[in-house]
Amino acid sequence: MFYIIEQGARVETPINRLLQAKGLNAVSASSRVRAVGAGVEKKEPVKSTATILRYQNADSEQPRSPAIYAHQIMTAPVVLAGVYQTVQEIWALFAKYRFHHFPLLDESNQLQGIVTDGDLLRYSANNDRDVNADCVELLMTPKVITAGEQAEIRTIAEVMCVQAIGAIPIVNEQVEVVGMVTRSDILRTLVHQAPLDLWT
Repeated sequence: MFYIIEQGARVETPINRLLQAKGLNAVSASSRVRAVGAGVEKKEPVKSTATILRYQNADSEQPRSPAIYAHQIMTAPVVLAGVYQTVQEIWALFAKYRFHHFPLLDESNQLQGIVTDGDLLRYSANNDRDVNADCVELLMTPKVITAGEQAEIRTIAEVMCVQAIGAIPIVNEQVEVVGMVTRSDILRTLVHQAPLDLWT
């Protein structure tokens, strides 16, 4: 299950809405386009017997693992920050923990936004004054895409690609942030647990 959390309110969001590409129009071929090499006799590539056997036996050699869920690979416990903290304090957290994303909570511990190290860099670069004392609430992303603990990693990865985001906070039924899944978590899982059956 996926949610969009904005100003502390959770909106259950259908996955097909999150997987809609932003601003891309369908491209159709013009009437003057033809296939490359049309009219040229095609030759079948030569394959060795060893190569053919390797491909035929690939499935039987490596049994697939079941799909992986968010709660199995998420980083937990999560390091959280507050919307009331300053840019300087958030920079210190980035330096200390070497993370790239921090969920931001209000005084009631409700998720209010997310901030990345890229957000801080852009904000600092676009101001001609000292921004260290500014509140991080000024530059955070207030609309946060989150996922439930049972969300499949394949779907999370797809949402990250389509929405162009690098991390998704994982929340429980009480909308408390219980973990984070980042691109690094997914890549680490592929490296250490491959082959993964992410298509079930």
